[in-house]
Amino acid sequence: MKCCYFKKNRVSPRNTPKKERDYTYDITIDDSYLNETIECATCSYSFTLKDNQILAFCGGCNKFMHCGIAGSCVGPNCTHIIDGEVYRQTWCKKCVPKTVIINLLDMGEGKSCLCQECLDDPNTPSCYKRKI
Repeated sequence: MKCCYFKKNRVSPRNTPKKERDYTYDITIDDSYLNETIECATCSYSFTLKDNQILAFCGGCNKFMHCGIAGSCVGPNCTHIIDGEVYRQTWCKKCVPKTVIINLLDMGEGKSCLCQECLDDPNTPSCYKRKI
């Protein structure tokens, strides 16, 4: 760190030694947050985070689910690239339109669906917008 001192009519920098700080971090993992309970939006059964049963978070009702999953939306509004990986928003069966064929055929974790917002979007491919 440099400091200045005045000598007559001029300012001269003075070199002062840098203080070395010793940073030590005490990292202790507190498992108390794993005992928090979360309720499934579909069946209303409660799980702790230790149980590792919660599989998805609905983009429509903003609730956690372990069952009743419609799938991941294939539309452009729900598809995001994060750190080079494609992420698609998950939806529950209650929040997707029931008139679209893709939402009625295969439902579940790892399957595809189409939300109402992406259904109304003109950028969504028409093969996903087929209705019954």
